[in-house]
Amino acid sequence: MLTNNRVYKILPVQIPQFWDAIKFACAQADEVKKEDAANYYNELLQLLLSDKAQCFVALDEKNILHSIGVTRILVDKVQDRKELCIQCLYSMSMISDEDLQRYFNFVIQFAKTAECKVITYNSKNPRIWQIATTIGCTERYRSFSYNLGGL
Repeated sequence: MLTNNRVYKILPVQIPQFWDAIKFACAQADEVKKEDAANYYNELLQLLLSDKAQCFVALDEKNILHSIGVTRILVDKVQDRKELCIQCLYSMSMISDEDLQRYFNFVIQFAKTAECKVITYNSKNPRIWQIATTIGCTERYRSFSYNLGGL
């Protein structure tokens, strides 16, 4: 288990132990609709068990679960580089700026170890935008969608 004494990378064999917390955190962070939940959870579980997605947990001083993050290592074929995509972040309580920086430094080290050249994520949550600014991220683009009503 990769660790910095408060943040741990959960091994694929440990996913079942954390599955309920992971499902809850990811559904909250990604705002998963009830009708999409089964497909979402099936894909997420497959990716985590095959280590195509990685789960990180932060524990407090009493080893109580504090935060969960899920990442994926993707390949940008246009720029010919690996990227660590943060799929979701969820915290059970407010994170201090100090802890936030500590957690992000851990993710940076993981990305470097995985030979990624950039860390990316998408969010429609203004709090996540604020966090991005705090830790030194820059905005790459904005994403929009248009619902075609059942198509």
